[in-house]
Amino acid sequence: TWVGSVVGAMPPLIGWTAATGTLDPGAFILAGILFSWQFPHFNSLSWNLRPDYSRAGYRMMSVTHPDLCRRVALRHSLACIGICTMAPVLGVTSWVFAADSLVLNLYFSFLAYRFYKNADSNSSRKLFQFSLIHLPMLMILMWVSKSALKDEKTNKKALL
Repeated sequence: TWVGSVVGAMPPLIGWTAATGTLDPGAFILAGILFSWQFPHFNSLSWNLRPDYSRAGYRMMSVTHPDLCRRVALRHSLACIGICTMAPVLGVTSWVFAADSLVLNLYFSFLAYRFYKNADSNSSRKLFQFSLIHLPMLMILMWVSKSALKDEKTNKKALL
């Protein structure tokens, strides 16, 4: 999961750099969101597949370390709150993003907490299903609340 999360976080770094020509804080905010989001997403998915993984001989965290699986899902759902709060601090988005994303992230963390406290097929399924909505909604909110890049600000001033 950790290796997969790093690999999953790389496309935003690459895309941001290709689009802007620099590795600005926005690249790391996007990568951080994708990195942390993947843990509650995958850990909740893998929870219901534990019998299959075990029979196949896969050594998945949900099979070998179920307590760690639940803790990591909760920890990274909470990390999403911090990462999204850093976006306006670093000038990537407006503070509207921090406020709007807080609602999504609190619910995501609530579901991760329920999964942590009572890991069963119901709590893991609800966390997984919400994770499918959570990430696209965060990306839309981030896009709607984005701050203008330095070049965009310079071009707007030049036009005036």
